[in-house]
Amino acid sequence: MDTINFAWWNLQNFFDTDDDPISQDFEFTGDWGWTEAVFRTKLESLAAALGELHAKRPIGLFACCEIEKDTLLTSLLEEANLPLTVVKDSSGTSDLRGIDTAIAYDKRLLTLVSKQSHVVSLRYATRDIFEAVFRVKSSGETLVVIASHWPSRSLGKYRSDPLRIAVAEQIAYLVQRHVKLQPLEYEAAREAGDIDLVRERWDTPILILGDFNDHPGDRSLVDHLRASSEVGRVSGRTNNIDGFQDTSKYRGVDHFLYNPMWRFYGEADTGTYFIDGLRSGEKFPNRYQLLDQAVVSRGLLKKFGLRLDIDSIQIERGETFATSGGRPRRFKFSKPKSAGGPVADKPPSGLSDHLPVTGTLKTDFPDT
Repeated sequence: MDTINFAWWNLQNFFDTDDDPISQDFEFTGDWGWTEAVFRTKLESLAAALGELHAKRPIGLFACCEIEKDTLLTSLLEEANLPLTVVKDSSGTSDLRGIDTAIAYDKRLLTLVSKQSHVVSLRYATRDIFEAVFRVKSSGETLVVIASHWPSRSLGKYRSDPLRIAVAEQIAYLVQRHVKLQPLEYEAAREAGDIDLVRERWDTPILILGDFNDHPGDRSLVDHLRASSEVGRVSGRTNNIDGFQDTSKYRGVDHFLYNPMWRFYGEADTGTYFIDGLRSGEKFPNRYQLLDQAVVSRGLLKKFGLRLDIDSIQIERGETFATSGGRPRRFKFSKPKSAGGPVADKPPSGLSDHLPVTGTLKTDFPDT
């Protein structure tokens, strides 16, 4: 049995020290205290933590967000001594602040088939939704990976809800495109009586990783992404393809997803992000936010072949990543008074204001 361990991590403003004229990254320049020494501390701290994760469970697939340039993820992986190849990382041209998503993978386990960025055109373009399609070497199966960083709650949850719903709908559309034949393809399959082709597409393995800036129970995930807390809702017999139907009905069939992060929802002092309140003065009764998640299609809930080990899903809360109270060790550095600082009178320290989410995909088959 082969395994592919994966990790998702919001790296909290992983910028270099250059002032990019097309992005609002001026906070991360020397004039604002973001010196080469501070950047180097951030890089080395993240790399050491990634190396620790890799030593515990070798990482075969890594996705992240809040990373600025093409070269930064490569530098981070080299510093951490992870044998991963970068698929793509953003040049920072869609997000106003110049941060986006990135994916890296182990060539010994996966072969890259295709890659594509998708941008939702709101008033300002979203941080891109990045999609990579792989071939799993041990089983020959397709694996679709979608990484995204949904719009912030900084304006308040309800005012910003429509923005996250728009992104959720776009990802749901991408899922439907992977799991369903196009109308003319479906009609051709029906004419040929090839129901196996329809079923194979319906069970395409899809792994969605991201900082969704919403909880598993929020409407963006449940009503719009169609991510359920119930395995049976996703992979149960009522969702099987039993035969052909009218093409119009086939096009409208819901494809539900499974969100294993529900297991942490409601646990005391548990989340991937910690926030006391907003700049507006609003204080939160529940400060631990479960924003970073891994969601899968029914194609990863099979009994054999490429599948998610549901029990493997973890929020990394060891002392390297979190305080004794379970809060992320956010990266802190001193800013000059001219930039509204200092925020601390100590050397730069910490990692990120988010905790990583990890899990394992297995490829096992019944004895023959």
